[in-house]
Amino acid sequence: MNILGIHGGFTINQHDPAAALICDGKLVACVEEERLFRIKTARGILPIESIRAVLKEAGLRIQDIDLVATPGETYGDIVERISAYFLHHFGYAPPVRPVNHQSAHLASAFFPSGFNRALCLSYDAHGDGLSGAYGTGNDQGVDLKGVLPRDNSLGLFYATMTSFLGFMPGEDEYKIMGLAPYGDDPVDLSFFARPADDGYFVDHSYVRQNPPPSSVFEQFYNEALTNKIGAARHKGEEITQHHRNIAAGIQKALETCATSLVTHLLKVTGEENLCLAGGVALNCSANNVINKLPDIKNLYVQPAASDRGLALGCALHAAHQEGENIQPIEHVFYGPSFDESAITRALELTGFSAEKVADPAVAGAELLSEGCIIGWYQGRSEFGPRALGHRSILADPSRDNMKDEINSRVKFREEFRPFAPSVLEERASDIFVMDKPSPFMTIAFDVRDGWGEKLPAITHVNNTARVQTVSRDIDPLYHSLISEFDKRTGIPLVLNTSFNIKGQPIVETPLEALSTFAGTGLDALIMGSYLVRKSGTPRA
Repeated sequence: MNILGIHGGFTINQHDPAAALICDGKLVACVEEERLFRIKTARGILPIESIRAVLKEAGLRIQDIDLVATPGETYGDIVERISAYFLHHFGYAPPVRPVNHQSAHLASAFFPSGFNRALCLSYDAHGDGLSGAYGTGNDQGVDLKGVLPRDNSLGLFYATMTSFLGFMPGEDEYKIMGLAPYGDDPVDLSFFARPADDGYFVDHSYVRQNPPPSSVFEQFYNEALTNKIGAARHKGEEITQHHRNIAAGIQKALETCATSLVTHLLKVTGEENLCLAGGVALNCSANNVINKLPDIKNLYVQPAASDRGLALGCALHAAHQEGENIQPIEHVFYGPSFDESAITRALELTGFSAEKVADPAVAGAELLSEGCIIGWYQGRSEFGPRALGHRSILADPSRDNMKDEINSRVKFREEFRPFAPSVLEERASDIFVMDKPSPFMTIAFDVRDGWGEKLPAITHVNNTARVQTVSRDIDPLYHSLISEFDKRTGIPLVLNTSFNIKGQPIVETPLEALSTFAGTGLDALIMGSYLVRKSGTPRA
């Protein structure tokens, strides 16, 4: 059975459209519309280009699709609207099945986890009238046990405070997470969000209500909040220590509420494995705290935990309903593929000179060990917000100035933003306080004593790092690159950040990779087996 999961929108508040295709229980392709549409978050549109891309990967036509699954169960006209879209863009509309937004998140968290049983939790701003849901996953699927109401939303709390600090709610929350460790006296926000016996309580009287914001470009906070903690920061204003302390207070409130909720639900359900999804689950610092709870044996966080993962969740939910045998999902490399001819055509079009290297891993390691910052473009792209070694910018994590260099001349972003490490799976526990693989950069881990000083470019100010473990079996080329770098430097990891610049989606095509390479301070680019370098770059 061919099941197409989609997520998209009809208004500007609906964001992160995507498409996922499951054929006979096996995930074949999954891609976000922003990668193809080239506008970050791609608000207010359905994933037309993503649908075309996943069909192409599978070699299918739209007429071959047996079922389309989409969030929007509470939208009375969702089937008619989606069907009309398909007829307009494809000339054919498969049957459409609405799925509850939160149920899709739960499915996206449980089915790829590999757990036989687990507590499954979705929490975000809101979707289908709820701010979250929880249930237990087992061989019968996910049994819904309860919901989190829209007027008690941890996601909306964090979004409101993101707006208060002059950033974009629904998009820039990760900046608050990165800024928080710079606070030295966290502002007490328990009046807004605090633990409760059944999890937490968010006081929505501090969220703008009259009128409520109709888009993320309006303010989310109100006068009651400014009366409590002072004037809001406006976009572009200097970030003061007071703002850093507010960020610290935001993160502290979130972590306290999230751990209270998880502890309560673990007690109620008696489960010891936890699966997380929803936008709040992208907060890797909170996940670090949750992961340390004594009652948790294993934690799985959906790599595309936010609404980016709804298309996958809808497809998985529908596949389970249809009795499909859902196959394991061990990685995220399900995006479009580009063969060598696509790379050579892009090189010819742009006029770049390139050399073909015998071993891209060796060439990359040589450049990194010389201090170069390189673009690394290999295989099918990742789905989700993290680059995990297929559309990445890589550098030496041991150099003192590397973080500032990449922020200033490559990424063009705020100086407080941290970078992540990709580490050989078999060496991860030597460097980080962890005892299991963590392949998706969804959890921050403490850096072991003695290593923080050796790895200044990936160790955040609070001595943590958002770790990606790299498996030889799952991604042999990337593993080989890091191994070759280790041979030259004694460091079994590289700095890894997404192959894009501030405000743009991660590159998808070879042409986009070359464009970003040309427009930034990258020293070299390795696409497939082709190496492109700028003048003055050391020979690999």
